[in-house]
Amino acid sequence: MALLDVSIVNVALPSIERGLGASAASVQWVVSGYALTFGLALVPAGRLGDAFGRRRMFLIGLSAFVVTSALTGAAPATGLLIAARLLQGVAGGMLVPQNSGLVQELFRGAERGRAFGILGATIGLATAAGPVAGGLILAVFAGADAWRWVFYVNVPIGVGALVLAARFVPSAAGGGLRGTHLDLVGSLLLGGGVLSLLLPLVDAENGGLRWWPLFGVAALLLAGFCWWELRTVRRGRQPLLDPRLARTSGYAAGSGIGLVYFMGFTGIWLVLALFFQDGLGYTPLRSGLAVTPFAIGVAISATVAGRLVPRAGRWLTVSGLIATAAGWPPPRCCCAMSAGTRRRG
Repeated sequence: MALLDVSIVNVALPSIERGLGASAASVQWVVSGYALTFGLALVPAGRLGDAFGRRRMFLIGLSAFVVTSALTGAAPATGLLIAARLLQGVAGGMLVPQNSGLVQELFRGAERGRAFGILGATIGLATAAGPVAGGLILAVFAGADAWRWVFYVNVPIGVGALVLAARFVPSAAGGGLRGTHLDLVGSLLLGGGVLSLLLPLVDAENGGLRWWPLFGVAALLLAGFCWWELRTVRRGRQPLLDPRLARTSGYAAGSGIGLVYFMGFTGIWLVLALFFQDGLGYTPLRSGLAVTPFAIGVAISATVAGRLVPRAGRWLTVSGLIATAAGWPPPRCCCAMSAGTRRRG
């Protein structure tokens, strides 16, 4: 649900604009604001999972996500909708790190590879199938308030997931606050750095040039964060993000590849949803169905890849990136898309 809500809203943006009489710049914050607070919450929430236990933090994050989804769906005005989405992003950021943490703690060896394959398939499906799910919801619920069901649908699913998680997710390691260093200074430095880095990008369409000096602030805060984490390790305390991970084989390279990959593939669904609906005049459902082949491919390949990781190793990543690059639309296709946009206004 947390990752689905990154992309499911894309096809609903035109409906939100009409339903609330919102400007395009304001509606942009419905997507970007969620992603912003989602990213800010990820690392501190992962650390809290270490301290309190993954299962406990999973249930807390899931409960918060259900409540904030209901608040978002009930928002009567654009400002309140954006505020609710910011809170929903925090809840999603609390929830997601517990998934990978539980996989690390509960699985070993080849089983861990298969578990991460299933998790990867879920992530890919959630991101790519969001437009399809949003289109179906808008097709079923007609009217100016149909977009609200894009958020309300999380409530029954979330309640059911809470019951199942409380019953089946085993208690994981995590010893509570006593004797645990939560590194509040590191959290503030990282949060401030990420906020300063993302705010100019999120607000770029709404005169974001005024925020560009924050890039310098971000560099200073993130450098300060690195220094603080090294200092924390030297003092024998638990850091928010252990800098010794950078010396782990493949960690830095894998993180860099993941950064570049998701920079492109997270935002493309927003671009395509707006292009299909505003440029080509597609319905929300048709817009969602246009990206269905990608969702199917991700679901299949991620499950298979999880089983192949122990044997193929890094070459699996290399071949996947080559296939991704080979499948990108050629320039002629891109030119035709741009021409279609101009013809339709």
